[in-house]
Amino acid sequence: MKRIIIAAIAAAFISAPLAGKERYALLKLEGSVNPIVSQYLADSMKSAEKQGVRFIVIQLDTPGGLVDPMREIIKAIMTSRVPVIVYTYPKGAQAASAGGYIMLSAHVAVMAPGTEIGAMHPVSPLLNFLPRDEQGDPAGVMEKKVLNDMVAYARSLAQKRNRSTAWAERAVKHAASSTYLEALRENVIDFVAEDMDDLLKKLDKRAVAMNGKAIILTTGQCEAVEFPMDWKQRFLNFFADPQMILILLVVSIVGIGVEIKSPGLIAPGAIGGVALFLFLMAVRILPVNIAGILLIILAVVLFILELKITSYGLLTIGGVASFVIGSNMLFDSPLPGGSIPITTIIAMVVVVMAFIFIVVRAVIRVHKTQVTTGREGLVGEAGVALYDFEAQGRGKILVHGEIWDARGDGTIRKDDEVVVVDIAGMVLTVRKSDFIQQ
Repeated sequence: MKRIIIAAIAAAFISAPLAGKERYALLKLEGSVNPIVSQYLADSMKSAEKQGVRFIVIQLDTPGGLVDPMREIIKAIMTSRVPVIVYTYPKGAQAASAGGYIMLSAHVAVMAPGTEIGAMHPVSPLLNFLPRDEQGDPAGVMEKKVLNDMVAYARSLAQKRNRSTAWAERAVKHAASSTYLEALRENVIDFVAEDMDDLLKKLDKRAVAMNGKAIILTTGQCEAVEFPMDWKQRFLNFFADPQMILILLVVSIVGIGVEIKSPGLIAPGAIGGVALFLFLMAVRILPVNIAGILLIILAVVLFILELKITSYGLLTIGGVASFVIGSNMLFDSPLPGGSIPITTIIAMVVVVMAFIFIVVRAVIRVHKTQVTTGREGLVGEAGVALYDFEAQGRGKILVHGEIWDARGDGTIRKDDEVVVVDIAGMVLTVRKSDFIQQ
């Protein structure tokens, strides 16, 4: 009994320092901002709060993304019960577009050397086609509405965190970007940190305003608790990418189209079916414009029609235009990073055209050639009589290296050349070659 008491006391003393060790949560935002990423960050922040972490660090490296997921992330930061530090890291990373808004919302905004922030102007293919006034500002009501809304949102975040509202307005209105040192000079971020160790060192003893109260961060003995994406989130996030969705759409259209044109090939239909399933799964995550899908399908149809109709390239030009416009309209994303780069669109046009004009053309040519197997393949073929035909016109001939029962007239003799004119079951109807020529 005495040994048990001593062991329990010793265990309590050993575990006491460990229990008192403070922890912070480490989350990562890499790639475009989409619903999967926003859900992952929001859930991870809630879980971190429940586990009693002292603060949360989000390592950020993003080209931008969609507005609604960005707002969800910012809501999670603004309502967090513990300080959230957003750190643009590693060196060379970017906090562009949606990333700039997220940085403005952070309790503490930090950047690593060699990083950038800004380019927060809303973009959309539909809005970009609208007219502009003499100063180059948007003349359409819809574009003004979207732009003014995003400007007000950025200014509101900057005001909340006592950051430069003038810079926030420039970043949205004029798509201004800043280096890490420029951002520091213009009061966009709080400080610059070389790496995670330097970040923790500079955060130590720092006061952070939380709901009107000052919280002093102590990072000397803090341990990181990582909250990575699970395999399902990683899988969905991989396909929740505008470029990947465009590729899946094109592969599904071409694969299923080839299988319908040439039933029995199996491989194109299987690949197209899998691509279609993944595409349908992805569009449940990212909202897709149906007009964009229809224009891409139209482009593929126009490319195929070019093989059958002499249009002197007009159908191809129409197909290219339809594909480019459809790809730009596929995602009506108000921020950069949620659209498809023009280089990807051009590459996909080249791939689709090469596939159609090489593979599909070959398939069409095969369908146009004369059948050389089965019943149709035997009719019109030349053969040789193996024996003299009986008076009833029955005999045997050699065609394609095969011996067949044949029916003809009684004048056919051994070694006479004959031509197949018909087939009934397993019996060929033949006539002499010289009779045909006459």
